Amino acid sequence: KQMLKIDNILLTPELYIVSTPIGNLKDITIRALSILKNCDLIACEDTRVTKKLLTSYEIKSKKLISFHEHSSQQKIFFIIETLKKGKSVALVSDAGTPVISDPGIKLIKLAITNKIKVTPIPGASAVTSSLVGSGLSFDKFLFIGFLPNKKNQRINLLNEYKEINSLLIFYESAKRIKETIKDMFSIFGNRKCVIAREMTKYYETFYRGDLNEFKNIKNNLKGEITIILSSPEKKNEELDINDNEIKKIISFTKEKLSTKDLSELLSIIYKKPKKFFYSKLIKSIR
Repeated sequence: KQMLKIDNILLTPELYIVSTPIGNLKDITIRALSILKNCDLIACEDTRVTKKLLTSYEIKSKKLISFHEHSSQQKIFFIIETLKKGKSVALVSDAGTPVISDPGIKLIKLAITNKIKVTPIPGASAVTSSLVGSGLSFDKFLFIGFLPNKKNQRINLLNEYKEINSLLIFYESAKRIKETIKDMFSIFGNRKCVIAREMTKYYETFYRGDLNEFKNIKNNLKGEITIILSSPEKKNEELDINDNEIKKIISFTKEKLSTKDLSELLSIIYKKPKKFFYSKLIKSIR
């Protein structure tokens, strides 16, 4: 059986988008380490953070270049030129998967425009880690990322997602958590809520409850925070039905219609399934 190890391999000139740990340094794949060990250049958000990771895995003498949201266009061109010269480049962020709430999309777009192969190297992500540990049911989810700092902008953005029938995931700063939860409660009402803190790290914590419970949460939570909100609860269909109107329809039909025919008639009028009227309404009213 061949042991998995960090090989010395010759990489083709590609832009590798490499996921790095979000806290626990062991959360990195052997493939990711192999790319970092053998690429010609690593473009990283903060060279100090990346050096720490490389040192942990005894990856030495790598050429690093800082690349973040404030990097100049010239730096992007330099990386593209490096790739065009037949060199391999790994793009990493400080933590997690690059481009998800991180810089890098401009570089990737320009690489694609220049017909340079872009290869994602999957790995850790706070979005999926917090989602699967939340305990909330979902068939779909929407990742929104960081909310605006300014209250008005935050309220406007939250309002855009009010009617969306999906579990919602946000990143938030610890110092704004209380204000954000209050805004969410005022817009979404009392939905189930999970606050995940310091994913994969020593103080990893899940706070499970609802928005009403968390309205007075202290602003002294520390570290990286993810907020997960449940989908909006389905409205009780019976609230949309006017019982008095239905009673009138039933009284007009007297004994002329069977329960089955009447439920079919009501389903046409109210555009709801026949089963709904047959089992829930007809039996209770008649």
